[in-house]
Amino acid sequence: MPRAITVRPDGTEEFFAAGTTPVWHRIGQRVERALSSHAALKMAALDWTVESRPLLVDGKNGAVPEVVTHKAIVRTDTQTTLGVVGRKYQPVQNAQTFEWLDEVIGPGKAVYETAGSLHGGKIVWALVKLPGELRIAHTDDVVKPFILVCNSHDGSIAFRALNTSIRVVCQNTLTLALRNAGPDSISIKHTESIHDRLADAQEVLGLSIVKHREFELQMNQLAQVHMTKRTFSGYLDRVLGPMPKPTEQEPDPEASAARQQVTANFDHELQRLKGIEHSAWAAFNAVSQYVDWERPTRGAASTKDERRFESTMLGAGSDLKRRAWAEALKLARVN
Repeated sequence: MPRAITVRPDGTEEFFAAGTTPVWHRIGQRVERALSSHAALKMAALDWTVESRPLLVDGKNGAVPEVVTHKAIVRTDTQTTLGVVGRKYQPVQNAQTFEWLDEVIGPGKAVYETAGSLHGGKIVWALVKLPGELRIAHTDDVVKPFILVCNSHDGSIAFRALNTSIRVVCQNTLTLALRNAGPDSISIKHTESIHDRLADAQEVLGLSIVKHREFELQMNQLAQVHMTKRTFSGYLDRVLGPMPKPTEQEPDPEASAARQQVTANFDHELQRLKGIEHSAWAAFNAVSQYVDWERPTRGAASTKDERRFESTMLGAGSDLKRRAWAEALKLARVN
């Protein structure tokens, strides 16, 4: 299985993570503290550009007609074609993504926890910390707010800014999911108007702050919902799938490995902090811990962490977290 993190011909990984960053601290280039945008762009080896080029067809009699409906997006430093897109597609350069984040947070205030690219540069992301913190009332359970920006150069996803959070006590990412736009994300298609839309940075920051405060309110509501064994079992049924039904051959069927691990996480000391023990908040974090750290991945052991990272961002891991969060909110009757 090919590596997800982009690796240049000289062996440089297009990825960096600060020392406090979650599962990503085991892959890519490490730094001790978060970086400014210019330093982050360099450290993540994202200081390259893309350009649009025409698509030509090898026609009859030596003719080479141009495909008028589509064009290629080419990475200029490697001359690699990253994707084929429609004619109206407008690329957003990596440097522009970082400059936009600087505008959102404020000049000189943006600090980058991680940034990098996947699959040869087809997908690029950056994670920036917002000021302040979120907290379960009267507890030591603290969550740090972030904005994650992701951009594709192959047309697979729109330019997207997503509110996400990292729980300090366990370093779990709580709402990191890019594949499907949701109420916590701002998505802009790569059309001719994308650069005009990107100018609304102040509106993005205002919306992000509001959304994080809403998230803090929901965190506290979940912490007030007590989970009995029966309630927790029903929650797992809806998130992971129901338990196998007993049969004559197997009257006491064994729970799936995922269910066993999430149950163990629910009883772990990280989910039994004073003020959250046996709550819906603890149940959600038991699932989040499983996705970030324990969910099995296929392929070589040497690339296990980066495949889990990609799944958490773009794959089944992100879907599982969203489902776990939605079901937890239902328990608290939160819209």
